[in-house]
Amino acid sequence: MIGNGSFGRWITDKYGLPAYQYTCNQFEDPNANTRTTYGFSNNHFHQIGNDRITATVHNGGHVQVLESSRGFQWLTYRNRKRNKFGGGIALFKTNEDNQFLSDLYDPNIFKKYQRIFGMGYFQKEIQVNDLKLIHVICTPFSNDSIFISEIIVTNDSETKSITNLKLIDFWDINLHHILKSLIVTSNKRKLFGRSKFINIAGKLVKFCQRITKTDTDGSRYRFDKKFHFKLNDYNQRDTIILTPKYKRKPPVESIEPAKHNFYPKSIFLSMIQGKPQKIFFSQNQIIKKNRFVVNWDSLDNNSKSVIKNPCVGIGTELSLDPKETSKVVCIFGYEEIQNIEKLKLKYKKIISENSILALNAEKWKDSLIELNCEKDPWLSRETKWHTYYTRSACYFDEYFGLHKFPQSSIYQFGHGLDGAIRDFVLYLKSIIFIDSRLAKEFLIYMISLMEPNGRLPYSIYGFSKLSSVVVHANPSDLQIFLIWGILQYIYTTRDFNFLEERILFYPKSKNKSSTVLEKINLAFQYLFSDNIGFGEHGLIKSNDGDWNDGISSMAKSRKKFIKYGESNFNSTFLLYIIPKVLPLLEELNPRLAELCSGKYEELKNNIQKTWNGKWFYRCWDGQGNPIGDKNIFLEHHTWLLISGILSNEKSSIIVNEIYKNLDKPSPIGQYISYPPQKTQFNILPKGWDTNGGVWHAINALLTWGYSKYDANKAYESLIKNSMANRAQIYPNIWYGIWSGPDAYIADYAENAGEAFYHISTPMRDWPLMNLNIHACYLLSVIKIVGFEAEYDSITISPKIQDQNFKFKSPLLTVEAEDNRFSVEFKPLYSKDLTLKIKKPNWWNSKSKILLNENEISDIKEMVDIQDVNIIITLKKTYEKIKLLFE
Repeated sequence: MIGNGSFGRWITDKYGLPAYQYTCNQFEDPNANTRTTYGFSNNHFHQIGNDRITATVHNGGHVQVLESSRGFQWLTYRNRKRNKFGGGIALFKTNEDNQFLSDLYDPNIFKKYQRIFGMGYFQKEIQVNDLKLIHVICTPFSNDSIFISEIIVTNDSETKSITNLKLIDFWDINLHHILKSLIVTSNKRKLFGRSKFINIAGKLVKFCQRITKTDTDGSRYRFDKKFHFKLNDYNQRDTIILTPKYKRKPPVESIEPAKHNFYPKSIFLSMIQGKPQKIFFSQNQIIKKNRFVVNWDSLDNNSKSVIKNPCVGIGTELSLDPKETSKVVCIFGYEEIQNIEKLKLKYKKIISENSILALNAEKWKDSLIELNCEKDPWLSRETKWHTYYTRSACYFDEYFGLHKFPQSSIYQFGHGLDGAIRDFVLYLKSIIFIDSRLAKEFLIYMISLMEPNGRLPYSIYGFSKLSSVVVHANPSDLQIFLIWGILQYIYTTRDFNFLEERILFYPKSKNKSSTVLEKINLAFQYLFSDNIGFGEHGLIKSNDGDWNDGISSMAKSRKKFIKYGESNFNSTFLLYIIPKVLPLLEELNPRLAELCSGKYEELKNNIQKTWNGKWFYRCWDGQGNPIGDKNIFLEHHTWLLISGILSNEKSSIIVNEIYKNLDKPSPIGQYISYPPQKTQFNILPKGWDTNGGVWHAINALLTWGYSKYDANKAYESLIKNSMANRAQIYPNIWYGIWSGPDAYIADYAENAGEAFYHISTPMRDWPLMNLNIHACYLLSVIKIVGFEAEYDSITISPKIQDQNFKFKSPLLTVEAEDNRFSVEFKPLYSKDLTLKIKKPNWWNSKSKILLNENEISDIKEMVDIQDVNIIITLKKTYEKIKLLFE
């Protein structure tokens, strides 16, 4: 099957959803060893999660639970050096066994060991003699911070019984806080750059951080030790509750933003199906000398309420007749003590009536974006999987009381940072199509980060602390992205009432707020003022970076670039944004509309002056010199194509130059620039990172841009940027098959196809779970389907030609099949709307066009069939709207 890679194969699970069956023996297969900055690693993993909690599930069989309501923290962090095993482990022992075994992967013990990475679940299946054990850990499709651990044991013997089978559901507790670390200096890190100078500098930084106790691992471990665990008295024997407590008085109140989480909730394990007979709360009861040596007969009461080496485990004893099967179900969770009993009762009832995995599967099916194309049927799997990874990345922020979707990967797990707003907005369109309610929360979260002067932070860390780190202290693109995010949400959902909602500025304690419309005004004021402003060539300034954080490293003088440099990315982006927002502003803020209209004309004229006959300069370096004269950059050209402001001649030249230089030579995606530049101290090697690498976010915008001019190139770009295509090109690199980083090293460079690293950011050390690979791919899919939302209209003009297809999502469904074209659209709808459906190229007098299952002939008073478009005017006063949109 297309896209399998070397580590397993894609399957359709028994619930009808895609899953990856991982079959690799990572201890023997040389392909499993992947380069990192600390050597080679064979640790491969997958993400499972719901709207509150997430985990990484690993090829070794363990589970690391991640929670984020008050800052990112691991609950079951695996650290073998500190004798911590992780969670989601089944321990078992029969009369024939001399010791307890675990369902962690050991090819020397198990004659059968199967691992499935599924949508919201991780399944392990093992066979030891006559005992078959299936262990499924899943997150229920819900807003509850729990995992369901289901262990099914079967006696495979035809004649012999299994007696006294001891079974434990075990979670080794290791509360590990992901504190901010500007330069990731983990204990094992050896590589910091491709030059000797950078490598020496990185090692010096690491040494200095250790001396000052600010090193990445050390600072986190020292903070972890400031907590002890209290074993809570509980009058039911089926549940263990451990509550982490900060040993001193917390330095801040619980409602105030803080660098760290001083107020963690309780961790609990409860058996909700089965007969609990033993509880374990201390690792000393289960592990000795780094091995599972369970003292089954140990007392499970504790004279001390404080546990030094905590774990949670619940054991039961079973006997199985030949071919008999038995099931034990536990829930592991993170919650306030007073809510735990309610969760137990809720899930006892659910599992008594349903299979939790079957129930989850039905909910996932209703939430997925799917593109099914006649020529490339695997796109159905690809798009469903991207949707799963996007939706399952959701977290809850307790400070704002809102859900959010982090960028993740090394930025979160290494740096301890979540950002930037530019990335959040790039994900937003996909999330609107998945769940408009969650998208609105996420957008409010972004807006809530704005300070009263219009400033936006580069990133967030800890318990909702803002961070504008040293090299990104004053980015110049965030206000533009936020305006785009607001327009995306309002125009797509038609929720124009949102403009009048009041949202607090950061921090909440100042109790200062404004409407969303006023925040749009404030964002433009910040953008046009000296905070960012315009340079001598009349373009928006770059400050210390636009979308491209590394662009300043390509200037001769970074200092002068930051002060005087000008960005064609920001400027071309505004050529798309201003016409988009003008109809809104003309009605609600005419003065701002007039200002924006004038700036638009100035920018359009000044951008034309950066044309060199083949392409447009990327920026001005602050000393009067262009960057991007001798090499072509992709980022800003995407907005020029999307905005449609260029002449046919120039747009044709740009499309051809992009294809020739950045697209055709690259086997996966497109290069962000070519040829790459020489950077100072080789801080960005050629073909790495933003110096010629392959970036999912920008390639999604290119697919959209292509679709305006060349539908075939747009579709080819969609295929080229897929995980399936990457797995065909780089089958022996595990990441990129089911998830990946935000960028890859170009094929012509050293370590082709791998994730990058530089002095501050070792992406190759956590090259997974970056939402750019998932949500941005879905953005390109939505644009291939031809969905465009404007102030007064929605246009659907599919770019998929010469084949039947079906696009399905909770918000919009578009299907083209033979002589039938069907559209289902379910917006929030608070304003009159014109829906434009471009006639398919096979349109004739007998063709059927359906809107929400109504043939347009049945709503002819609302329809105007023109030469190119079918115009359907939908007014909220029309009686038939109820039929169409209920």
